[in-house]
Amino acid sequence: MAEELDVSDILQEENTINEDEEDDDDEEAMTAPEVLQKLEEAWLNEKFAPELLPVKSNLVECMLAQINAMETNIENAKKADLRVSIHRMEIDRIRFVVSSYLRHRLAKIEKFTSHVLQEEEKRRDTDAPLLSDAELEFAKGYEANMKNHLASTALRHMPTNAATFNDKEMCK
Repeated sequence: MAEELDVSDILQEENTINEDEEDDDDEEAMTAPEVLQKLEEAWLNEKFAPELLPVKSNLVECMLAQINAMETNIENAKKADLRVSIHRMEIDRIRFVVSSYLRHRLAKIEKFTSHVLQEEEKRRDTDAPLLSDAELEFAKGYEANMKNHLASTALRHMPTNAATFNDKEMCK
């Protein structure tokens, strides 16, 4: 029936999953603990940096895949086993790190939308883009919504010569 769950077995399975997903590119093979360590480092850097850092979407995607693999392994384990609850706590901890990392990024995008979009235009052609595709779409939509809101609430009540919105000047 259900096999006993062992921490080393889970980590070994996660390592083989990570190695199987490796592309033929110049990407280096990393184990799940190494990916988690790099993600925690990126999370702390993002948390304490005053401006938005380049996106680490490959680490986030890898950890989400690891979480799915760990949940699959837990489903196959005995429910009364103490190790199952420990692994669930570890999954919750990893989810917290991932969601906190993404929350910090979105907060910075919301706070500095115009500047972030201008910087992204400059950096989009480089190897280290500032935003992921989803973040870029969010930032553009957020900026459009903020402009519409500003126009409908404040700018329509101002004189015509002062009722313009120039976001490039606002970023200076």
